[in-house]
Amino acid sequence: MNDQQDPPEQKAPERPQQTEAAVPEPEPVAAAEAAQPETPPEAIEAEAEAPPAEEETEQPETPPQVSAERAEAGEAPAEAACPVRMYVGGCGRPIYAAPAGVDERPVCLMHSKDPAKSDEEFQKEFERILAAAGDEVADFTGFVFPRAAYRDRKFAARCIFVEARFSRDANFGWAAFTQAADFFRATFSDAAIFFRATFTQGADFFGATFTKGADFRLATFTQRALFSKATFTKGADFRLATFTKDAFFAGTTFAGFTDFSHAVFTGAARFAPSAKSEGEEAKPCEFKNKVLLQGAGFQDYADFRGAVFGEPGSSTAQPVFSLVRFERPERVTFYKTWLGQTLFVNCDVSKLSFSDVEWGRDGERVRLYEETVPLGDAAAEALRPPVGSRDERRYRLIAETYHQLKNNYDSKGDPWTANDFHYGEMEMRRRLSRWPRVGLTALYKYASQYGLSMARPLRWLAGVLLLFTLLYPFAGLRPVTARTQATVPVTQVKPIAYWNLPEATGWVPRPVLLVGHSFMATLAVASLQREAAYYEPAYGLGRFLGILELALTSTLAALFILAVRRQFKRGGD
Repeated sequence: MNDQQDPPEQKAPERPQQTEAAVPEPEPVAAAEAAQPETPPEAIEAEAEAPPAEEETEQPETPPQVSAERAEAGEAPAEAACPVRMYVGGCGRPIYAAPAGVDERPVCLMHSKDPAKSDEEFQKEFERILAAAGDEVADFTGFVFPRAAYRDRKFAARCIFVEARFSRDANFGWAAFTQAADFFRATFSDAAIFFRATFTQGADFFGATFTKGADFRLATFTQRALFSKATFTKGADFRLATFTKDAFFAGTTFAGFTDFSHAVFTGAARFAPSAKSEGEEAKPCEFKNKVLLQGAGFQDYADFRGAVFGEPGSSTAQPVFSLVRFERPERVTFYKTWLGQTLFVNCDVSKLSFSDVEWGRDGERVRLYEETVPLGDAAAEALRPPVGSRDERRYRLIAETYHQLKNNYDSKGDPWTANDFHYGEMEMRRRLSRWPRVGLTALYKYASQYGLSMARPLRWLAGVLLLFTLLYPFAGLRPVTARTQATVPVTQVKPIAYWNLPEATGWVPRPVLLVGHSFMATLAVASLQREAAYYEPAYGLGRFLGILELALTSTLAALFILAVRRQFKRGGD
């Protein structure tokens, strides 16, 4: 919607401009999208210039209203009329005698910030506007409400609360808005209660400020719900709310605890940055405290691009996606988002889109927050082990999440990130084993970092070769020719050993010659080339050591090949 060109002293509230940004910002909901077209600026200006139609209603006891148009015509002094620009035309109500310094300029009772103004007179005029509007427009633009107790009310008119101020609790619990409800840049100085409220033709809370708690539990938004660039200073409660059409939280700031548990998003749910306006940067959707989405249902597109979830070092899990149902997971996007303290346990993340996100880390490896979240946190209930379990937490559930993320990145052709989650999965399985420090899974870790390290099995291989080079002389080494020449019985050939050094040949010292023969025998055993050396392990202990060496070197070689394959494979290969 384009800005209206109004005189400086009667400037209408400006609507956000649409720009070509990465995440498009919808126009604020001010009317039913199909049933009632938006009034063009030219028509609004023409209507503002036309004299107001006389209404056949009982006049209030207050002094007669004097419009700005009649004042300009010379029928009354201009200063006698409220100059506030309304949604359609000027206010024109009589000036209220507010104490000095309360209002920036003389305004009417409905626009005055005087905390001592008559609530009775205010509500009388409010009811008169609703009655006169019928099922048309009820214009409360800029009104300062001393009290707003509208529980169980049915608003048949199209209600315009643009830049309205609610000084005390605003109670719209169980209220029904049969047409569009426009709270564009409204300010709620106390609690805002919309418990079980129904918005049939859309709700516009663009840029609204909720200073204290905002209660939207079990609220129903049949059409588009717009909360873009709103600010929730304290708690925001959307538990069990239903969003039938698109829900926009682009650029919204949640400074307090936020709860979307078991909310249902039938249409798109957008928690991305707001669209750029001229002269300003796009504002991210920011959660400064814990945010719960446990059990929420996302039936279509869910956009968390650029969302800010707390800060590193916070002591609470944020956000919590446990038991969230993504019915179209391929349409769920996380981009340039820190997920270091996010809980995904019991949520299928195998097909979600994670692009340029930052996970928590433990040294060089990725670590999900499920491993470290305090079990006393209510959000970690699913991770608490059953009574009598020897496990510190439910490692099997954490392993499942790691496995899903591994498959996710593998399917997208990112094996390096997938390897990080493979390590985490194996760590959880190691902790599940009966011998987490000396079992097979533990040895797998020590030998090759669960098949991810190329250098580690090579180092172990070198160590094994050195070890057996030093061990074989204890068992004895016999000449290979002893078993090939039938005239010389094997039992009559005395093996060389540390106490039976080989005959010196040339300048090489006999101990060095012994170690050299032992090293060559070690290589021959490892490579299954028994004829490649002059000596081989003697029968008995030597042969047993040879079998053990072959098993170890073969395993380490296989782990090296596996690590090479993991490091250089491509998704789908």
